[in-house]
Order: sequence, then structure tokens, then C-alpha cells
Amino acid sequence: MASHAREWHPLQVVYLAVAAIVLFVVTFWAALGLPPLGGTTIEWVLAFLLVSLVNLGLGTLGGGAVIEWRHPTWSRLGLGDHIVMGVALVVLAGSDGGFAWWLFSSTAGAFSRWMFLIIALVAIALGAWLDWRPLPLVSGHPPKALWPHHAEPASDDEEWEPFTPLSILLGLALGVAVAIAYLGISAWSENADVPPGHLLPTAVTSVDGDYLALGDSYSAGNGLPPYAPGTAATGCNQSVNSAYPDLLFPLLRKQDPGASFTFTACSGALTGDILNYTVFPTYKIPPQVSGAVNPSVGLVTITIGGDDADFAAVVQQCLISGNCLDQVFPPTGVPEMTQQPVPSGKLLTQWGPATLEEIGDSDATVFSTLRTDFPNARIIVIGYPYLFPDQAAPGFPFYPPLCSSILNRLSVTERNGIRTLQDEFNDRIYEEAVAAGIEFVSPDAIWDHYEPCGSSGQYTNSLKPYLNFPNPISGSSFHPNAAGQQTLAALVACYLDAYHAPPDPFASTGSHTITIPASQLVTPAQLGLVPAPGLDSVPGSGVISGC
Repeated sequence: MASHAREWHPLQVVYLAVAAIVLFVVTFWAALGLPPLGGTTIEWVLAFLLVSLVNLGLGTLGGGAVIEWRHPTWSRLGLGDHIVMGVALVVLAGSDGGFAWWLFSSTAGAFSRWMFLIIALVAIALGAWLDWRPLPLVSGHPPKALWPHHAEPASDDEEWEPFTPLSILLGLALGVAVAIAYLGISAWSENADVPPGHLLPTAVTSVDGDYLALGDSYSAGNGLPPYAPGTAATGCNQSVNSAYPDLLFPLLRKQDPGASFTFTACSGALTGDILNYTVFPTYKIPPQVSGAVNPSVGLVTITIGGDDADFAAVVQQCLISGNCLDQVFPPTGVPEMTQQPVPSGKLLTQWGPATLEEIGDSDATVFSTLRTDFPNARIIVIGYPYLFPDQAAPGFPFYPPLCSSILNRLSVTERNGIRTLQDEFNDRIYEEAVAAGIEFVSPDAIWDHYEPCGSSGQYTNSLKPYLNFPNPISGSSFHPNAAGQQTLAALVACYLDAYHAPPDPFASTGSHTITIPASQLVTPAQLGLVPAPGLDSVPGSGVISGC
């Protein structure tokens, strides 16, 4: 009797490998947003095509597994073949399940979710049907199904030609899955590889009294659990031991052992939440300050305004669409976060500047109230570090993968445009702080080259699309990591030690008041101010140990 012909032969491995390489490149190229796969429409069409391939392969392998289990003598597949198929089935099922979890947990619309579900189910059913359903007769040849199963008396020299399209299909599906896994593992690796935070001085010797930490997620330490009891339920996410106020307070106590610490910063806080209740359907969050005059407080720190500017929506929109600086904002379905509505318009020249002006007006109310309520305190507003570096995107071989994708998807022009908006934002915060008689410190110098995907590592997380559910785009994406929080603590500590009294913000001598224009953004220099501390160099650098 002739020996059995193997269904899976070396040429099938070649078919599978070539198909996998092609789809890996296509998927990764689309993730980079490079032509001709850079358009949003093209990427959505490609996404649904890839979903079809993965689920068609999943249905085929699943149906084949049933065939092999129910009729072990039908096929000529050996143990090695079954191992390959088993690994492929696990990879495809894991990729498909992970993508489904991401999609249904994200802010994607109902259309995208239902289209994915319909396409996936149809493709799985079609793959299983093609396993069992014989293909039509061709030129008198017997019918053939996609999976190589046979009747018991199959001839020994029979060849099962449909195994070649099955190999190609599995290669295409695996290429997609491996590309997605490559990006996901890169995201984990790049966000886990955190450089050491900036050194802290040994003590802060210029402040006496209690410490009050206010602000938004940058002050609360969002994304750095464990959180203080009760704050995860409200979404405030006050990090225990990692947020910069927690790191700063021990340095303050060395100067004043009797000082107390009050931590009311809350992730997602808007400017209005500092002074007012935040009301939700089932609970409400008290104001971050009581409204009473408290002369015992010696230090107040705050980051505020980033959520009013809705930078999370800005970054997300710029990642998924081309030339976002000229797009009309706010994006469809994204609510205005400022206290007063801002007319829609182009991000860089209209909506962005108008939004920053409105936030500045809100800051003025908050800052002047803090100055009144804490008459003896050093009140320090911390600016926001850049969300993107100004370096060029990596070229071929496009490594590291995640940062290559982020930096290629946003051109240097777009990233510089967002940096310009952040400069204008921090300038306005600085101006309002000076007008209210409080202090401002910039993180620019201490954060240089440590932006998301920065050349020296990340003090701020880049995109974390795989661990942050139910919102995979925000969460702790583009928030300071543990090193970043330590660096914020170092920034404030070095500033306080460099300036034992509030520095004079004016370029000329004598007493000054400033009037900030109501309907346009101006630079600090135009108002007669010196550059903000921390803008050009780390306060105390080279003079104070640790700074």
C-alpha cells in the first residue's frame, strides 16, 4: 500500500509565512498612519477587513478542531500539525477577544461595536461552514472543503488542494494578530521602562505651617494605585505614596514637625470644582477648599485647567485623524468642559485660544479666592509639561514600535502646534497667578526630553491602549508616572528652597499691577513679566543639593 500523502508539507509553511509577513507589514503601516493607509476612512475599512480575516481563521480552526476531535482517523494531520493549529487558534482567539473587550469598553460608537460583532459572527460562521461544506464540483473532481477531512476509505495518494488557501488564510490572520501583539507588548514595555525621577532635596526649609494639596489628576496621581480609601469610587484616584504631594510633605515636616497635610486633589477636576460641589447622579464631591479663611496653612500647591481644556479629547482626535490643527473643535459628541461655552472653530487658531482665554477667566476667580482664604501661605501653581516631544519621528525600522506609531501619526507640525497651545496655556496660568498675587513654576526645564516618547525616557506615560479599561485612551495615558510625580515633588521642593520668598515676577523695579486682555492671549513679556521660574532651568540647579 502506498504511503499516506501529508496534507501539511513544507510549501504550506512558506505560504503561511509570506501571508503573515504581508499582513504584519500592512497592519503596522496602518498603525503608523503612513500613506496610503493614513486616512481615517481607509483605516476603518482595513480594520473591518482584518477583523474578517481573523474571525474567518478563527471559525475555520474552531471547526477543524471539532472535526479532528470527532473523526480522528479522517485526516492525515500529525501531532506537529495539530500543535501549529492549536497555537494559531489560541493566538487568534486571544487577539479577537482582546479587541472585542477594548472596543466594547471604549468610547467607540454603537455603529462600530455592532459592525464588529456582526462581521465577527458572520466570519466565524462562514469559516466553520467552509470546513464542513464541500466546495462545488469542478471539471469532474470530487467536492472539497476547506479543512482536509476525508471519508474513511480515502485513497492513500489523495491530495487535498484546499489546504493551500487555508494556509494563506491562517497566515493572513496570524500576521494581523502578531502585529497587534507587537504594538501591545511595545506599549507595555515602553511605559514600564521608567527612568529615575529627578532627585529630591533632603528638606524644604522655607515653609512653616500646614500643607494643602489641590488640583486635578496631575496632583492626585491618577494611574498610580493604591488609591486612598473611597477615592477610587468617586474617580478622584488619590494615589497613596506616589502622588507628588505625598512625596513633598515629609520634606516639609523636617522644617515644621507639627504641620498637617490635607489632600483634596481629584482626578478630572475642573476649575469650578476647586470652590464648588461636583454633583453626580448618585453622589457629590465636596469643594476642594472649605471657603473659610485659614491662616495656619503655610503651603498650597495646585495643578488645574487641563480638564477644562479637554486635552484628552484633543490628543485622541489628533491621533486618529490627519491635520487636527485645522479641524473644527470640539469633536463631535465631546461636550464643552469650560464654565462658559466656547464657539467651535479650528483647534490651533480659534477654539484652542478661545478655550484658554475662558480657562484663564476661571483661574482668576480660583486664584484670587485662594489668596484670600490662605493669607499666610505660599500658593504655588504648577504648569503642565508638554504632551509631545519636538524630536523627529523614528524612521525605518520604526523602532520602538509604539512611540514610532504615536510620533508618525502626529507630524512635527501637529506636535509643535499642540506644544504652542500648551505654551499659551501655561503663559495664561502664569499671568493669572501674578495678577492674583500667587506663584507659578514651570516644569519645562526639569521635563525636557522626558515627555511621552522623549529621547531620555518618559516622566509622562505615552498611550496605554491595553490596560486602561473602561476608557483605554485616557486612564493614565499622558499622565505623570511614578518618576514624573517624584519630579513634580522635586520641582516644588527645589523652587521653595531656591526662593525663600516669592520672587519678583516683573521685569522692571517698583510696584506693578497687570491687566490681562479679555479677548486675546498675550505673552508674559508683553505684560512686563520675566520668564516664569523653571522655564529655562531647574530652580536651584547647581546651588541646592539635589536640584
